[in-house]
Amino acid sequence: MKHRPLLYIETSVFGFSFDEEPRNALRREAVTALLDQIRLGILEAGTSPVTFHEFENATEPLRSRLMAFLDDVRMLPADDDEVERLAAVYIREQVIPERFADDARHVAYATVCKADILVSLNLRHLANEWTERKVAAVNLREAYQDAGRGA
Repeated sequence: MKHRPLLYIETSVFGFSFDEEPRNALRREAVTALLDQIRLGILEAGTSPVTFHEFENATEPLRSRLMAFLDDVRMLPADDDEVERLAAVYIREQVIPERFADDARHVAYATVCKADILVSLNLRHLANEWTERKVAAVNLREAYQDAGRGA
């Protein structure tokens, strides 16, 4: 049986579901289609407590709408100490700026949980070629050869 890739869904993806900006219409449609496929069990996806905590910081009614997504996307289990250690490496190596520590945690969770793809619409700190290459280099050095692709 062919392996279904595990997607790690980072917080920015969920947020685009409610983005009413006309310039983001295509992203909103793509996110809606992705989340529908996850809900239907076509795609395997998970997230981490970092996403949950970021949702908690949203104001109502957005908070409740975001939290509803967690019914369809499972929390991926990980060794929290290892996630924090690896996130600190990403920050120390300047892969992710220190002021965006939660983004470093997202990448670390995706890596430690062995997600095949980190899905993000955070183009500045996560979803770009430079970050992907730097994450891959750190992961290789830290003995995570195949993890964290797609950052």
